[in-house]
Amino acid sequence: MRRIAFLLIIIAFISCSRNDKNDFGKHFLDKTLRINLVHSGDACDESFKLEQIYDDGLWYGRTKNLVNPYRLGTYLYEVRDVETDELLYSDGISTLFGEWRLTEEAKDTKRSFNESIRIPYPNKDAKITMYRIDSLDVTEPVWEYILNKESKSLIEPAKNHNNRSLRLLDSGNPKEKVDIIILGDGYTIDDIKLFGSDVVKFYNSFINTEPFKSRKNDFNIHAVQVLPIKEKNTLKVNNGTLGHDKYALASDEWAFREYATQAPYDYAVILINSDESYGGSLYNLYITATVRAQSEDYIIKHEMGHHIAGIADKFYSHETPNDSICYSSYSDDLIEMINKVLDLHTK
Repeated sequence: MRRIAFLLIIIAFISCSRNDKNDFGKHFLDKTLRINLVHSGDACDESFKLEQIYDDGLWYGRTKNLVNPYRLGTYLYEVRDVETDELLYSDGISTLFGEWRLTEEAKDTKRSFNESIRIPYPNKDAKITMYRIDSLDVTEPVWEYILNKESKSLIEPAKNHNNRSLRLLDSGNPKEKVDIIILGDGYTIDDIKLFGSDVVKFYNSFINTEPFKSRKNDFNIHAVQVLPIKEKNTLKVNNGTLGHDKYALASDEWAFREYATQAPYDYAVILINSDESYGGSLYNLYITATVRAQSEDYIIKHEMGHHIAGIADKFYSHETPNDSICYSSYSDDLIEMINKVLDLHTK
């Protein structure tokens, strides 16, 4: 677990030297590329294989602070100009593989996971590099891909599932706001009212928690009901992830990404249709949560802290009462970290 104080020291140093120029129009088209990858390996080795690149429509992410200075999560990905090697865009992410490789199973078993990253569409040849970030904050390149005219010709349009959506909060231009999408998993056509009720519970818990409450005008929030097709959990969310009874993550990230394209999003929430207490999170990817259990506020606040700020980005149980994230309010250090991350989208 990384200590918050240590992170803030690093952040203060990096923030002073970051480049804040707005070069979005110079280097990118106003489109989103979703790069689907197969991430394979075990505790010692790993590899990535490109599956497909999709055009996910307009780019609603950061257009000013294109390089993320905060080395959060377990992986860092960069986009560089092939000709000049200029760093054009970067972001961090945590993945299910990154958590699984720390388990006992990974010591003698190889597995593959469907993962993806999203980047703005480069208007020139670009090099995409994925780095693993270890516990000492050291990066190691683990995958590289050249996006050129030939590869761009293979890009496919994203699927359109046309699910029912609801706009809960509209504060302005998605490019200048923090956009959150709420998806439902396991809700049938007969559960429309139940999904709506759960969305309101999540919304109220989230928007009344600091620092989100004070920054309400910085958020846009949409909800999308994902109806089951063949399986009840269309988004592939499974309870008992990594052997923890109350931990729930999506086993196939590609499915989640397909449905999330229906609204602008920087952060994603998957509500699970259950009266039991489940939840999980991956930094800068999504959280899962149930909202009808007694511990609904704990789950929402706990997982959103992981998702946005990347602090202690691993599972820990409810039996950790001394951890500040478990309380009804965040610690001052965590609030500071959350605000720094949110400022990347709004400043």
